[in-house]
Amino acid sequence: MIKALLFWAPTHSLLTSIGLLILRLGFGGFMLAAHGWPKLVGFSEKAGSFPDPIGVGSPASLALAVFSEVVCALLVMIGLTTRLALIPLIITMGVAFFIIHGEDPFQRKELAMMYLVAYVAMMFPGPGVFSVDARLAR
Repeated sequence: MIKALLFWAPTHSLLTSIGLLILRLGFGGFMLAAHGWPKLVGFSEKAGSFPDPIGVGSPASLALAVFSEVVCALLVMIGLTTRLALIPLIITMGVAFFIIHGEDPFQRKELAMMYLVAYVAMMFPGPGVFSVDARLAR
């Protein structure tokens, strides 16, 4: 059961697998470079003022966001435990869209929704054949 959840990657056509690879590298890479890495390198400066939407404190909220946007984004990029790694990213983008930017105009929160939609969509087909998950499933 756990192997099926974590490593199962159905056999996709070559073009589908290339598309999934592009999505994983694109959305994982942009999340890491544009959001996760800046939070990681500026952790000490941001820790006191980072939003705390779930009530665990600013430093813990920042740590959870960094974990999601750095570690999970890397896992999605290489396709290792992809579906499991997508869960924190989906939660993070859901919180960003519905809570952090909930009152903002749509243009301000559109990026969070685009990431959210992409990560939810990636859950269904899995990472494709060009992934560590597919290698481990063999």
